[in-house]
Amino acid sequence: MVHRDFRSARITVTAVAAVAMLAWSAPAFTAPVGEEDVPATSIVPAGGESAPAPVNSPSSAPAAAGMPYLPAPAAKPPVHRAPIKSKNTVREPEIEPAQARLKLLQSVPVYSAPAKSSKHIAQVSQDNFVIVTGSTHYYLQVKLKNGQTGYIDPSAVELVTPTDKDFVLTHDAGVLEKPNRWAKKLAEVHRGRNVHIVGLSLNYMKIRMKSGLEGFIPITALE
Repeated sequence: MVHRDFRSARITVTAVAAVAMLAWSAPAFTAPVGEEDVPATSIVPAGGESAPAPVNSPSSAPAAAGMPYLPAPAAKPPVHRAPIKSKNTVREPEIEPAQARLKLLQSVPVYSAPAKSSKHIAQVSQDNFVIVTGSTHYYLQVKLKNGQTGYIDPSAVELVTPTDKDFVLTHDAGVLEKPNRWAKKLAEVHRGRNVHIVGLSLNYMKIRMKSGLEGFIPITALE
């Protein structure tokens, strides 16, 4: 009888101990995760939601299956363009230097540039003389008494001074239609040839060839 009571008491103690152990270990399975259980490197936003991925990060780009992440293209450097020239930009005329004092055959306006559309800066009268300082393709450059530079039509002056001489050329030269370097070339004369000079005009000599052709050659052809 005593032996049976002792066995019953031992079973009861064992059961109580088992219940106590279960009661002690239950919070480990049911307790919610606390902040101390989160790794120090993790960020837990309020409300338990996951933090959004950083902008432009590989995880934020819509990745296609099996395709690598491609970064955004780099910005192109600014293109520096040359400034556009205005249509109203005035070009300096190309001048062939000369020096002569010529008589006016008629009264004409003096232009500020070698073009009839330019401003009139003076008026020169017939039978007066003008100082020619150069020539362009179609105009003569003149210097006025007040020091201004202007342009007149070559037909307004006695451009050729008559003469009658023969010379031997020291250089080959082209025979030009007018006494300026832009004129049409009519023929060519060669070194050592005799030429008949019939006039002088600025830096040119007017010649008459045996064929009767007349034109202008530079004075340098005789030097």
